[in-house]
Amino acid sequence: MKTTHDTVVILDFGAINSQAAAKIVRSLNVYCEVLPCTASAERIAALSPKALILQRGAACGDATLGRTPAADPAAFGVPVLDLNGLPCDAATIEPFLLAQCALRQDWTTDAFIADAIAGIRETVGDRNVLLAMSGGVDSSVCAVLVHRAVGEQLTCVFVDHGLMRKDEPEEVCRVFRDGFGIALRHINAEARFLGKLAGVTDPERKRMIIGEEFIRVFEEEARAAGEPDFLVQGTIYPDIIESGWDGGKPVKAHHNVGGLPKNIDFKGLVEPIKYLFKDEVRQVALALGIPASIAMRQPFPGPGLGVRCIGELTKEKLDILREVDAIFRQAIVDNRLEEQASQYFAVLTGNRSVGVSDDARTYAYTVALRAVRTSDFMTARFVKIPMDILEAVSERITANVPQVNRVVYDITSKPPATIEWE
Repeated sequence: MKTTHDTVVILDFGAINSQAAAKIVRSLNVYCEVLPCTASAERIAALSPKALILQRGAACGDATLGRTPAADPAAFGVPVLDLNGLPCDAATIEPFLLAQCALRQDWTTDAFIADAIAGIRETVGDRNVLLAMSGGVDSSVCAVLVHRAVGEQLTCVFVDHGLMRKDEPEEVCRVFRDGFGIALRHINAEARFLGKLAGVTDPERKRMIIGEEFIRVFEEEARAAGEPDFLVQGTIYPDIIESGWDGGKPVKAHHNVGGLPKNIDFKGLVEPIKYLFKDEVRQVALALGIPASIAMRQPFPGPGLGVRCIGELTKEKLDILREVDAIFRQAIVDNRLEEQASQYFAVLTGNRSVGVSDDARTYAYTVALRAVRTSDFMTARFVKIPMDILEAVSERITANVPQVNRVVYDITSKPPATIEWE
């Protein structure tokens, strides 16, 4: 990121949580970036670091042991904190950054907003921009930032791919078109997306198809809008790290990471929040005046319910999942468990099983419920929801969604699992 802030470079040696040190540094209002230990001297020097942190050692995970950096940390002439043999915590990092390095604590929400708006204006100039609006906090923050920067040069497009949660398309239009006064084009593309996804069961293929089709739709909307030069995407920092960007460890494909597809008509990407963690995005949202109902909204993957519906995607299966998911999420709210669960949702598994209803045999779907607690979405623990609440949710689902006769609860943490099932 182009910045005037004092910058700390964190060299990651394959830590279990590659963002652990970065979260601590940012919490001190000091800017930092994470690079793999394989980063070249040129890549590190380009960030003009004022300090280096080597994220390795037993506290960071056994995978970090025995590895050496590609570039000599001592060659940059700045203080170096090697976490080998030390705990990766604030008690270790804070005195290093503030007392020893005397770094400026100017990485604040207001500073980011000012920098982002200035950067957008510099990049876009007097040209037009197309923004992918999803209604989630990431695209919402992008919309407000870009609108503040270039005003009417922005066109927002909401693509309803048929993979949204219950009632979300209507909410998106109501909040952003009516509430924010942002010009919003609502494209109902459900049939188009499901047609492209017909017969596809591999999760990575589903992600790539959804991502590519999003771009194709935007190309068409770009032409309809007078061919804007830039496409705005709500990429955030964990997306980049999890996608293996710049030598990191790939976990899964993110549909908005990796640059522009070959046939794209846009001149380039605008990614205002690509160096923010999720908690930072939420802070910016609130500072911009975005309602808490959106700023604190449940994280939702770009491919939507497409990665929560196992196997081939059909409208029937997606409608079933929408109803189950709405019941579970409402139960979390009703039982005041939102602060315990950072993310909670339902998954329609590909399994069917025999059941009994009204003295008749049924053969219906099994759904899985998932709730996790995490501070950074890089690691997560499952939430121990009280059994009586789970029982009530199960009874409500099976009573109101006849296509489901079995409900299970996912008690796997991350790692070894990811938060999403696909």
